Amino acid sequence: MSSNPNPTLPDGTPLSVQLFTVEGSAYGPYVALPLSDMWTPYSAHLFTRATAEEIVKDLHKDDCGMTAAFADDGTLTFTWTRDYDGDGGTKSIAPDGHGRYAIGGMWSWDEWGDHVPHTAGQAVFALGAAEYRWTADRCTAQPEGLDGLYARGREEAHAVTLRREEP
Repeated sequence: MSSNPNPTLPDGTPLSVQLFTVEGSAYGPYVALPLSDMWTPYSAHLFTRATAEEIVKDLHKDDCGMTAAFADDGTLTFTWTRDYDGDGGTKSIAPDGHGRYAIGGMWSWDEWGDHVPHTAGQAVFALGAAEYRWTADRCTAQPEGLDGLYARGREEAHAVTLRREEP
């Protein structure tokens, strides 16, 4: 079990982002807001639509018995076969009022970090997300060609936190 000491706003919205991957994979990093100060590998976390789309894209790379699709109303539905978990089933996740998806409970999340095999691009994206609150003069300079990934990481972290300032 992991502990997440992230502060929350008065409405309970956690602000500090965390980076996740699917346990045992090199997918991600997925920028998220944990929904609980104390989360387990099966806990749900908030993800933007863009990150949810990446999760779905990565899910479809594996022939694991699970697929997912977005409906016209934005609802994300996961469907899995008996081969996946012995039962089969579906789970639909409607976006919250800010377009974020609470995804969890269908596989084990792991914190994304140095123990996860990754590319230079993934590392730069993660660094951008980690430095999302820094002013431009404090941001880590990136080599040409990777600066866009750094900026995307920062933007994704800003988007999932709704651009709110930490208390």
